[in-house]
Amino acid sequence: MERQILACIERRGQDIPGSLLLRLARLPRHQMTRGAVGLLNNILDHLFEYGVSGRSDTSDTDDAQSESTRDFVKAADLAASRISTMEFDGAPFLAGIISFIALNVELLRRRFEPPDLTAQQESDEFCRKLLKRPEIRDAIYAIYAPPRRAGGGESAAESEWARLDPATFRYYKAGTTSAILAAGYRDSDQRASDQWVLKCVLFPWNKMSAVAKATESYAATYGSARRVPSVVQPVASTSRWVLMPRQDGDTLRERINKLWEHRDVPPGQAVAEAKRVAGALVVALRLLADSAEEPDDQAARPPEHGRFRQHLDLSPSNVILAPDGPAKLIDLGRNHLYSRQVGIAEHDDSVYVAPEVKNRGAAGTSDVYSLGVILTEILSGSPPRDGRVPDSIYEMSPALGRALDDLLEEDPHRRLLLAPRSDGTVYDRVSLLLEAAFAQVEAEPVVDPSRAWRTYARFAASSRELPSQFRKWREVRKRGGDEAYLLFFSLVATLAWWGVFARVAVPQVPDFIKDFPKLPAMPEAAKLIAFAQAMVAAKYYQTILARLTTRHLDGWLARAAEVSMRLMTVVALPTTVIAVSWQPRLWAWSCAAGAVLVACNNLLILLTARKLFAAGRAAGFSTVPPPDHQFPRGFEQWWWTMLLYGLVIGVIAAGLQGGWMKDESAYVFGLLLINIGIHYIAKCAMAGPSVRGGLARSILAGERLAASGAPDLRPSQGVPSVLRLIPGRRTAVEQKQAGAAP
Repeated sequence: MERQILACIERRGQDIPGSLLLRLARLPRHQMTRGAVGLLNNILDHLFEYGVSGRSDTSDTDDAQSESTRDFVKAADLAASRISTMEFDGAPFLAGIISFIALNVELLRRRFEPPDLTAQQESDEFCRKLLKRPEIRDAIYAIYAPPRRAGGGESAAESEWARLDPATFRYYKAGTTSAILAAGYRDSDQRASDQWVLKCVLFPWNKMSAVAKATESYAATYGSARRVPSVVQPVASTSRWVLMPRQDGDTLRERINKLWEHRDVPPGQAVAEAKRVAGALVVALRLLADSAEEPDDQAARPPEHGRFRQHLDLSPSNVILAPDGPAKLIDLGRNHLYSRQVGIAEHDDSVYVAPEVKNRGAAGTSDVYSLGVILTEILSGSPPRDGRVPDSIYEMSPALGRALDDLLEEDPHRRLLLAPRSDGTVYDRVSLLLEAAFAQVEAEPVVDPSRAWRTYARFAASSRELPSQFRKWREVRKRGGDEAYLLFFSLVATLAWWGVFARVAVPQVPDFIKDFPKLPAMPEAAKLIAFAQAMVAAKYYQTILARLTTRHLDGWLARAAEVSMRLMTVVALPTTVIAVSWQPRLWAWSCAAGAVLVACNNLLILLTARKLFAAGRAAGFSTVPPPDHQFPRGFEQWWWTMLLYGLVIGVIAAGLQGGWMKDESAYVFGLLLINIGIHYIAKCAMAGPSVRGGLARSILAGERLAASGAPDLRPSQGVPSVLRLIPGRRTAVEQKQAGAAP
């Protein structure tokens, strides 16, 4: 029977021998169904043979196999259409079986190809048209009918299946391993096809023992007897299908696709959506975790949080967001296709699955990893296929990048190292970590809805006015911590900028009175240079250094880098004090000194960052980027180019003072061009966010290594001593030892 159906497909419903048609016409429906199931169970082998027989080149390339699979689907579709018009009793049912084979193969093909939104939409439309044929609905009803219970009696699955009306079947969407249909009951008051969702596991995957077992037990595990508020409750299930009520709302996958449909998403909109989704998912996962006191095959037991249930296949396709906000979880449990490496692990939803789950294990933070991938996709438009937060998120907000990298660590025992300690569940810690990160990014101008304001903030010397910074600092200073500490120095930097501006850039009232109606004369060289240097210094600090600190890392290099970064808040003041208020002829010398100080700071933070990255790699952190992707191109040359710039200014200063260089205005003009064009615009405004992101990654590596409770790492072990913890700060190991001490 398998070969007969396959022959009809290969001939595309044309020129079918009369003897074959006669045999098919005499077959009862149950034999056709059995033959279809046998063919579908071996469909991958048939597809391979079909592809080889249709090509002169027998090399099994991915492109050639994909093209032959597409051709098989077209052949089956044509065959079904032509057979449905033939005049023998079994023609409609045979056409329905072949139509379902086309549907099954089409959805299989999607799993083996890289995700492409346009191609998936075209595939959905094809499947939708197939399900409009009455004959395919009857075929699905026959193929997926549950077997009769041995010993008599009717099982719950048989009872529910008998109530379903195949005339109501409609294509709903494609699942990871299934065709998902909308369905209705035969009852007249519930005939609408939007009452239920029928998840039909595709062939040949439903014959895999692990998949079949998990599907069959799904209703017992997550059904009404073990009600979980955040889980869509299944009504019945067999080894091939699951029936559950249809939920109002979009899947998270649909929500993300709509958000990034045009690719130009304002950062504030992406952050707001990520915050809403994070809150909804944390609540849903917490309810799921609290729903089981005893472990089942989807549970894990982290040492500090006892036994609780997890999703283990959390992805945007398995989350439904209701219009009023709550998140509902579907398709819970391990996806055995990803854990058994059958050829689709690098595509589609496998990127959301934690590495330990793919390796047939689980940990208490497996769903935390999936949550991190989902939030990263919402913020950047694509999931992190290399397992690291993309640069665009670090450029937008180091705080968000820091939090997400703490979720995305491959080693489950090293996740949430920076999350606040809590007596609650792991999701309480996740909530605290993400709330703090979102609170920080929401205070930044990058999330402002106005593009004009975001552009101004990127190019302005100080993105926030002095009064607003002062109010923010007063709000957080009582809580202490890094935020208050860093805001204080941001306030100092802003105060220094506006102080210099008031001293050198604001025209004096007497100048207007004396020269009226003429404009005041051109400012002298000292004032021009002081203004330019102060503007660059303010932008340099606020864009790159204002959110970075190494004060939680010990060692002379980390301390020196921290002191140096904070001194950059007032690096422009000496030029103003010395050259403007005291000796204008010393403007070049003071400018050269400022450039040398900035060069030293760049060198210190570069050395610190390199050591921290090296330590993170040595410790095996998966989120540490490779050496050639640690810093934006050119940052490693900043220190010596700035030093060279300072030396050139020193030569100019000596020449002007010695009288062998005369054209002071030309030198001032050239320095202004370099300061404004290169240092301010090119380096700080344009490359600054990328540089800040790279430095934030390095500091994160140091903080996470410190929090992991690693033993004292000496230079002889290949890890820099800069990573020793500061005195008085306990690691996780020290806290555990202290708790065990008598």
